[in-house]
Amino acid sequence: IGLDLNETISILVQRALLADADSVRKEFKISDKKFWWLKVRALAQTRNWPELEKFARSKKSPIGYSPFVMACIENNNKAEAMRYIERVSKEEQVEFYIDLNMPEKAAEIAKSAKSIDLLDNVLNAIGSQNTVLTETINSFKSGL
Repeated sequence: IGLDLNETISILVQRALLADADSVRKEFKISDKKFWWLKVRALAQTRNWPELEKFARSKKSPIGYSPFVMACIENNNKAEAMRYIERVSKEEQVEFYIDLNMPEKAAEIAKSAKSIDLLDNVLNAIGSQNTVLTETINSFKSGL
């Protein structure tokens, strides 16, 4: 069709021709990591959330679950991002909760990780706009 391999796989996934996409992957020996990245992005772009969840559960992700969270955030689906956020590291969770405009949850995760650096990341993200949360985070920090 005149498209490169990545575009071809993405289009096949977007058109729900998943078996064909897998066949192309096998025929051209596309690595699992590259294929997972392409498939996650394509499913999120077409907002095929049930298939994305099914894919996430199909086997252990060779790319981790941050790409799932990022794809959901990029495609404006906070609820879907929440499905995968618990599967990433505490550090990533804090950043994702900040991205999702959930600084209270980010602070909770930072506290549970017993990390002053992560708490400082949350403080930097909220600035001076939320004095109650700032006081709470400073209290968390003094307890560590």
